[in-house]
Amino acid sequence: MDPQLKQRVVGASVLAAIMVVFIPILFDETRDEQQRSLPVDIEADFPGDFNSRVVPLDDETMDWVEQGMDMTPEQLEQQRARRDPSSVPPEIVALTSAVAATRTGVTAWVVQLGSFSNEQNAIGLIERLQKTGYTAFVEPLRDVGKITYRVRVGPELTKVAAEEIRDKLATDVAIKGIVLRYP
Repeated sequence: MDPQLKQRVVGASVLAAIMVVFIPILFDETRDEQQRSLPVDIEADFPGDFNSRVVPLDDETMDWVEQGMDMTPEQLEQQRARRDPSSVPPEIVALTSAVAATRTGVTAWVVQLGSFSNEQNAIGLIERLQKTGYTAFVEPLRDVGKITYRVRVGPELTKVAAEEIRDKLATDVAIKGIVLRYP
């Protein structure tokens, strides 16, 4: 057999073998589904009389609420004074009175300072923060058999207040935090 023909046959055989192996992997849809849906098991033990009331909102109402959360109390008062009371959606009026009546420590924003795989490291940071006067807590997150301990300060009613705490923490304890919605 001619050496050039032999090389072509061997090359074609190698390419065919590679295609047989890799083409099914490229078009396998079950692999994509497995990557998209990971089971998350979240268990958190909150201290004392923690109470959380989650109220679902539609998109329009959520936009209206978010605008108010980003404002300072002075800006909210100015907007309230300018606004016609009949322009407020009735579900917001009902929601505001219901939340105001049931709020017992639930707020909207926290500052996350760290995430630790070792619980003792998280507790050490909590103690350090509490000595400097911050309200700090640990929130455990269980994910695929592994527990991560998030250290958070707050919660605060407004995003502006949480951002101020984040900036103060950066100077007091030299840790840059991130402001997150809570719960």
